[in-house]
Amino acid sequence: MEEENDNVIVSETPGKSKAMKIILIVLIGLIVLGGGGYAMAKYYKNKQAANGTKQAEDTSGSTDSTAGQVSSSTKSTADNPATDINESSWIEYQNSLIKYLVRYPKDAKIEEISAPKASTISQSKCIKISTDNYYVIIGDAAVAENEPALCFRTGVGADWSNGPADSVTAAGMTYSPNGMHTEAASAGYYQDFFMIAPVDQRVKIEYGTSVNEKYGTITKVEAKNMVHAIVASYNPAE
Repeated sequence: MEEENDNVIVSETPGKSKAMKIILIVLIGLIVLGGGGYAMAKYYKNKQAANGTKQAEDTSGSTDSTAGQVSSSTKSTADNPATDINESSWIEYQNSLIKYLVRYPKDAKIEEISAPKASTISQSKCIKISTDNYYVIIGDAAVAENEPALCFRTGVGADWSNGPADSVTAAGMTYSPNGMHTEAASAGYYQDFFMIAPVDQRVKIEYGTSVNEKYGTITKVEAKNMVHAIVASYNPAE
């Protein structure tokens, strides 16, 4: 009988061993699955964090780019300052001979430069509005055509197709004349002059600037804007 019991015990050992193996395999499987799940979760968590960082960098880069554009715009404004001109104190000149109006700053002077001289400036065939830094000459179109030297600078109105271009308004119309330009940048000196023939055919208008930015009190941009404003005030009158 003891031998039989021993046989039973011996026969049961393989069964227990097999069961333990199964349990062990199951536990290992659970550990592997659990570890894999943890690894996958960590992977996706890290990936999301990386994407979040990239989006933040992209947003930051976009902000930096915008800031650069603002800076560029600010620089452009600094290079080309706003030129709001207060014309409330300007003086109006009316020519009763050629019949036109023009306005000019009170610190500018107006001269009758016709040859021969007119009896009054309102009857002038040629006037000059000027300061030390800019000028505008308005002359009878017939004089400009037949005897330009009596009113305008020599050479003004010639074919200056290779000269600098400008854009100016007179009587509501925009003109794009070519002109003459000289400068000595190292000394801060700039000079230019142009001529237009308004469509009303009453006058021709010569205008120009002469600025020394190194020693003067006005920049070439300010002088050009001032002379443009004077020319823009020109209008035919009945």
